[in-house]
Amino acid sequence: MDKEHEVLLNAFVIAKKRYRVFYNAGILVWEDESSKQAKITVPITDVLSVVVSKLPHANGTRWGVKRNGKPPTPPSPPAPPIARNAAHGSLDSDRIPVLSSSTTTNTLATTGNGSSIPHNHSNRGSLNELSGSNDGHREGNDFFDEGIQSGCFNYLIIHYAALVCPKTHRWRVKSVALHNSEPRIVELWYNRLSSDLRDQNRPKNLILFLNPYGGKKNALALYERFAKPLFRLAEVDINVIITQRAQQIYDIVTSKGIVLENYDGLVCCGGDGTFAELFNGLVTRTMMDLGIDLQHPAYLPKPNIPIGIIPAGSTDTVACCLNGTTDIKTSIIHIILGQHSGLDVSAVYDASVVASRRPDRGGDGEEPRPKLLKLFASALSYGYLGDIAYDSEKYRWMGPKRYEYSGFKKFLANRGYNAEIVVHLDRRGKQDPNDGVRCVDKCNRCRKALIDAGGGASSYDEADTEPVVVRGKFLMVSGANISCSCERSPQGFSPFCHLGDGLLDLVLVRHTSMFNNLRLLLTMSSKSKKLSELPFVEIYRTKEFRFTTGQQHVPDANGGEVTPAISSSERRSKWNCDGEVLLETNIVVESNCQLVQVFRRGIQSTTNSGSGGMEQRANDVSAAPDHKASCCFGLCK
Repeated sequence: MDKEHEVLLNAFVIAKKRYRVFYNAGILVWEDESSKQAKITVPITDVLSVVVSKLPHANGTRWGVKRNGKPPTPPSPPAPPIARNAAHGSLDSDRIPVLSSSTTTNTLATTGNGSSIPHNHSNRGSLNELSGSNDGHREGNDFFDEGIQSGCFNYLIIHYAALVCPKTHRWRVKSVALHNSEPRIVELWYNRLSSDLRDQNRPKNLILFLNPYGGKKNALALYERFAKPLFRLAEVDINVIITQRAQQIYDIVTSKGIVLENYDGLVCCGGDGTFAELFNGLVTRTMMDLGIDLQHPAYLPKPNIPIGIIPAGSTDTVACCLNGTTDIKTSIIHIILGQHSGLDVSAVYDASVVASRRPDRGGDGEEPRPKLLKLFASALSYGYLGDIAYDSEKYRWMGPKRYEYSGFKKFLANRGYNAEIVVHLDRRGKQDPNDGVRCVDKCNRCRKALIDAGGGASSYDEADTEPVVVRGKFLMVSGANISCSCERSPQGFSPFCHLGDGLLDLVLVRHTSMFNNLRLLLTMSSKSKKLSELPFVEIYRTKEFRFTTGQQHVPDANGGEVTPAISSSERRSKWNCDGEVLLETNIVVESNCQLVQVFRRGIQSTTNSGSGGMEQRANDVSAAPDHKASCCFGLCK
């Protein structure tokens, strides 16, 4: 009988109560024999690990060192080595070596051009060599195999992920200890569940770039406290690279010293800027491998390796939009479970630098391409936010507070900038940025966009678009690739912007009075109000737009329009591209449908809509965390 039709059904004891445990077709169910209402269902896709032990303790409460420094009370009777290793012992034990104070790690991060890759810097390497530990229980995994062969275990311990609070979209790792007096039954269940876990397409070898200087500068502490024990529990190899300067991740990924095929994914621990470095380097590396012109690419190829982010920055906008929360444990769980989906990435081109036509590349019929400047995944902002990014660089010593200080200065300045924006809109009116449909798990719009892109078609056909020119004086111009929601701005720029539909939302804020600027800030920090409700804000959904500074058309005496020449002394702002300042002002922005694959499980819909819960309307509960009205009663802490 094949595994698909094989059924496991046995009685186990859980917390001194008898349960019927059932497993078939990847679904694990246990229910209390005395009450059928006490029933829990866990799919194999949510299971992190399965271990065996002589004791029902696998969460580190029995063997871990207590925080007060006192030695733990030994169990009675004392457990043999199998209990510690087979059940993975303490979840806080030091298996993944992070040598923050070691010259080895710092040298690997700064030697030469910064593209060196650490060797033997993995949680599966020799721990005695890397951490200097001489404990006998860390010399290998032979204890686990010995325990299996001796058949002296009666507990099957299952660690699984659970959505503990749908309102805040937070996931946590739970465990259940199944006891049976017959080791043969425990071994049967262990072999079956372990076999199905191996069939899951999950990452087992990752590179993790850690930025210790971003945000509150606590990325290393967050990694050691949360990420390390969870990766260890799931037996994921982590090769940690601690960065020491800006653009080092980009240099490492684009170097030939790293073989991407040897890894199942690239993960970064930091903020939005760290994540931007990662996918910029990955896309550039893919272009290098395919021999595509890096300055004037004819197209942007899709990398074959997924990426992930562990939030440790100031705002963590990308992580919030991907997972619905900035909770670090939720992001780590999604990376471990291995499910990934496409994320749109927009390309920024220099409109003033165009590639010359070359006969050896298609002759006179080839369309010239502008110069590629940068890729961004969250937002590209000119004006107010661009001024903040440029001015805050002078106050890096202030940490995240520098953004508030620079923001207050620019708010009082209330500067406006003349600009002309050419945006291509759908003449059919199907692309409405205020349609009220949020991007949630199994989103129909994103799925249809991926199918159309794969078949060479597009839901946004150029034949059905028309260019619209918008001129004026603006406080801020932003191209939102995602909704850009975060704890500081629960609704973001555009709450109905999707992650993988191949479109971006262009947000134009007209230059107005100081009072309206205050309304703008209050709206952005509100949990219910949206920018589109303000009369001086315009939002357009498009695939590309062109931005030109200083061209303000004024009517002449004959009723026509006169375009004055651009003055060299005219005030200009800078572009804020995922936290990085771009000095070029005249640009062309184009969205690329699901250019990169990102580890995520999708945001679960909080309501049951007519489309099977895959669309979330405007009156749904906000995805922003509300700790005071949390529905998990503290379980997600």
